[in-house]
Amino acid sequence: MREVSAPPPIDRGFVRIAEGLIHYRTAGSATDRPPLWMMHAAPASSKSLESQLLPLAATRRVFAPDTLGYGDSAAPTVADPELTDYADAFLRAMDGLGLQQVDLYGFHTGAHIAIEIAIAAPQRVRRVVLDGLLVLSDAQRNEFLAHYAPVVSPDEQGTQVLWALNYIRDQAWFFPHFKRDAAHNMGLGAMPPEVVHYLTTELLKSLATYHLGYRAVFRHRVVERLQQISCPVLLVADPADPTRESVRIVGAQCPAIRCEMVPPETKTACLLAFLDANRP
Repeated sequence: MREVSAPPPIDRGFVRIAEGLIHYRTAGSATDRPPLWMMHAAPASSKSLESQLLPLAATRRVFAPDTLGYGDSAAPTVADPELTDYADAFLRAMDGLGLQQVDLYGFHTGAHIAIEIAIAAPQRVRRVVLDGLLVLSDAQRNEFLAHYAPVVSPDEQGTQVLWALNYIRDQAWFFPHFKRDAAHNMGLGAMPPEVVHYLTTELLKSLATYHLGYRAVFRHRVVERLQQISCPVLLVADPADPTRESVRIVGAQCPAIRCEMVPPETKTACLLAFLDANRP
C-alpha cells in the first residue's frame, strides 16, 4: 500500500519577554527561505491560523504567536497599549527565539501589528502580507472606539458568558456588529457551531484585555503608516471580508503596495508566490 505523507506537526512553546510568557505555535524546518511570523486577529489566538500555517510550513519554518492579552500569552503591562507596543513585544519575542530576519503575515489585527513591526525594524523584515485591514474615517474611528469593544467584567450571574456568545455571533452577521440592521447585515449566514464555540471561549479567556487590541487598531492611521514601510507589501482580502474595501482605498492611496482580492481557495498559492518572489 502506498504511503501517504503526513502533514508537518504543529509544535507549541513559550518564549519569555518582560511582560511574561508569549505562547506560540510552530511548524516546518529551517530552509533558505526566511521564517514566516504569522499574527492572528482579535479576539482569537494562533490556533485560528493552523489551517494556513500547515501548507506554508511545507517549505519554511513558521511561527504563529498569541498576541499579548490573547490566547495563552501574557497581558500587556501598558494600561492602554498602542500597536507599537504590540509590535515591540513581538520583536522581543523574535529576539528570544533567535530570529534575525522574517517575513510577516498578519490577519486583521495581526495585519495592523505587522505594519508597525515593519516600520520599527525594517532591517529584520523582508516581505509583508496583510490579510484584511480596517481603514476608518475620523467619524468611523470615533464610532468604533465608542461602541465596538466595550469593557466587560465577570459577574456573579455569569452574564459575560452570554454576552461573549452574542458578541461573536453578531460579528458573523453584521459589520460593524453593533449595527444590527438590514443595511449592515453581511448575508453570510451563521458561523459553524464549533467556530462560535472556539471564538467565544477565546474571548472569555481574554475578557480583561480583549478590548485593548481592538482599540489600538481603531486608533491606527493605516494609510499614513503604510507609506512608511520600505519592504515589499501585499494586501489581500477575501471578497466576503468585511474589511475588503481597504483593498480599494489602499490601492488608490499607496501605489507601491500590491493589492488584490483573493478568494480563500487561492490564498495560499497567492501568498507563496509573493513570499518566494526574488528570494535569495
